[in-house]
Amino acid sequence: MARFRFRAQAALDLRVREHETALRELAHAESEQQRATARVDAAARTLDEARRTADAAMRTATSAADLQWYRFWIVRLDHERAMCVAALETQNEMVAAARIACLAARQRRESLERFRDKSQAAYLAAEADTERKLIDELATRRFAAKAERA
Repeated sequence: MARFRFRAQAALDLRVREHETALRELAHAESEQQRATARVDAAARTLDEARRTADAAMRTATSAADLQWYRFWIVRLDHERAMCVAALETQNEMVAAARIACLAARQRRESLERFRDKSQAAYLAAEADTERKLIDELATRRFAAKAERA
C-alpha cells in the first residue's frame, strides 16, 4: 500500500515558518513595548523627583537663576517623558500590528492543516475500503472453494 502524501506539504511548511516568524516578531514587539513602558515609568519617577527637589529649593529661597534652572530642568524632563509616551504609543501600535499579522499567519497555517487532515482522512477511508473489498473477495473465494468441495 502506498503511504499518504500531502501534495501541499511545501505550502504547509511555508505557512508554519511564516507563523513561527510572526510569533517571534510579536514576542520582540512585546518585549520592546515592555521596555518602552519601563522608560515611561522611569521618566515619570524622575519628573516627580525633580518636582519635589524644585519645591524644596523654592522653600529654601535660593536665587531666581536657580529657580529658573529648576523650572527649565522640569520642562526638559517633562518633554523627555512626553517623548517616551509617544514612543510607547508607537510601540503599542506595532504590537497590535504584529498581533494581527500573527493571527493571520496562524489562520493560514490552520486552514492548510485542516485540508491536510481531511485529505489524510479521505486517504485512510479509501485504504479501509480497499482493504474491506480485498477481505470480501478473499472470503467469497474461500466460500466458493468450500462449496465446490462439498
